[in-house]
Amino acid sequence: MRLRKRKIYDLSPDEVFLDEKEIPGLSRERREGMIEKPISREAFLTFSIILLFFGWILFGRVFWLQIVRGKELEQRAESNSIQTLYIEPPRGIIYDRNGKELAFNEAYKDDLGIIRYRRVSRHPYAFSHVLGFVGDISSEDIEKEGRIAGVPEIGKSGIEQTYNDILRGKPGKQDRELNVRGTVIAEGPMIQPREGENISLTIDAELQEAFWKTFDDTVRAHDFLGGAGVIFSINDGEILSLVSVPSFDVNAFSRGLEPKEAKEIFSDGRAPIFNRALSGAFAPGSTIKPFLALAALEERVIDPNRQLYSSGALTIPDPFRKGAVSRFGDWRAHGFVDMRRAIAVSSNVYFYTVGGGYEDITGLGVSRIKLWLNRFGFDGTTGIDILGERAGFLPDPEWKKTAHPENPIWRIGDTYHISIGQGDVLVTPLGIARGLAMIATGGKKITPHLLKKNVPVVENYLPINPVNYSIVREGMFGVTRPGGTASSLGSFPFSIAGKTGSAETSAEQRTHSWFIGYAPYENPRIGIVVFLESGPRANSVGAVHVVSEIFRWIQEHEENNILVR
Repeated sequence: MRLRKRKIYDLSPDEVFLDEKEIPGLSRERREGMIEKPISREAFLTFSIILLFFGWILFGRVFWLQIVRGKELEQRAESNSIQTLYIEPPRGIIYDRNGKELAFNEAYKDDLGIIRYRRVSRHPYAFSHVLGFVGDISSEDIEKEGRIAGVPEIGKSGIEQTYNDILRGKPGKQDRELNVRGTVIAEGPMIQPREGENISLTIDAELQEAFWKTFDDTVRAHDFLGGAGVIFSINDGEILSLVSVPSFDVNAFSRGLEPKEAKEIFSDGRAPIFNRALSGAFAPGSTIKPFLALAALEERVIDPNRQLYSSGALTIPDPFRKGAVSRFGDWRAHGFVDMRRAIAVSSNVYFYTVGGGYEDITGLGVSRIKLWLNRFGFDGTTGIDILGERAGFLPDPEWKKTAHPENPIWRIGDTYHISIGQGDVLVTPLGIARGLAMIATGGKKITPHLLKKNVPVVENYLPINPVNYSIVREGMFGVTRPGGTASSLGSFPFSIAGKTGSAETSAEQRTHSWFIGYAPYENPRIGIVVFLESGPRANSVGAVHVVSEIFRWIQEHEENNILVR
């Protein structure tokens, strides 16, 4: 068989392209799917722009992560493998003035085996308002104070709150390296926690316990709603005892309140959490009279030796009822009394007269009464180093217009009422204690304080004629003498000067009971304020009973040197 030799032809590229005309029925779309087609300039530019756009996005993202946030992300990556263990510091110990522990720490292990500290008070009820309690840091605390790693608790009230920055200490820490399974593979050096600073208070622990127990027993036995008291150094403002009743178990907050405990405390209508000594403002009753007497002497409203007659009431014409009279009662008919005697027997008629005026005596009037009570600090706070202090309140005609639009006119009866500590005048037990110190010391303005400090006392005085101070002090000494309203206090071997007071409350047939005083009368060392809230009007036992009991305790515990300050 003969083989035919195949010819080899050269083809140009153009010859491979189909000619649409040569193949009838072959559409352009089918033809373009079967053969190559050159890319147009427009398509090339569009593709290049898109590629460039996404390239810039990628470059920007890399720049942001590597350059801008590189350090942050590096630290975050390290934190995924490095864990910091914080070690809670023990809080500083709180001592009384004699070095006795008041609040300390009890160590325990939590569920993870980490050592924690529970705050413990040796006098959980007597010191509940003074020391206060600690608790877990809340979101509100973080907003105010900021979060501190390794410090899970913060002082919530009392000294624990006021001096929290000093007491809380500085946490320790240790860095640990973990693998992906969370296993510790390396540990850094341990930085030990630093204990909080210890502090000493001016409080005498034994006196505090005795004062609180006397209050608590009296309130329970004689149906008072509550009470508050302060015993203090008359010359430098050191608080020796500060109590508020009812109180609460401060240790219950440290160990964690059970639901039943929480309900008992927070649903109690007597408000045991409330610190009546510095946050409660009450009508002062007749304890305001010595201050009004000083104002009257300074303003020369009356001669201290002039005698006014008390028949048991003061009557004035009623401006709204023709022929009728308005009667303002005294608690009894005292007969003729001068200023000293009026203080000793607490004559309302006398102080109606020097306060609001009567017959030929003009009286101080509401403006001067307010001016002088402000000078004694009744409208402000004392500056005590514990949070939560409230200011007193002194009404005036402008206030009445706003507060009582249904009866906006200030009348002489309103002035009479504030002249004996009734009406809308309010004071705190701590606030009136500061005023008492001014009378006892001849005008020295003390700042009550709880932290024991070795700093000189800055002495500022309220400038009043020393003779006028003496007249008022003599009247207050008469209170504890025969015929005075607290004559039972005259039996002690040391002399006591003071002033009793009772004030009506909004509750029917119930009154507050007050006593303010100092001892010894000749050389004042300590001041005392006792307030019993809303007891039955028929009570024969009140503030004077508490004062008598605590002074008896002081007498029996001379080794405490309470009267030697």
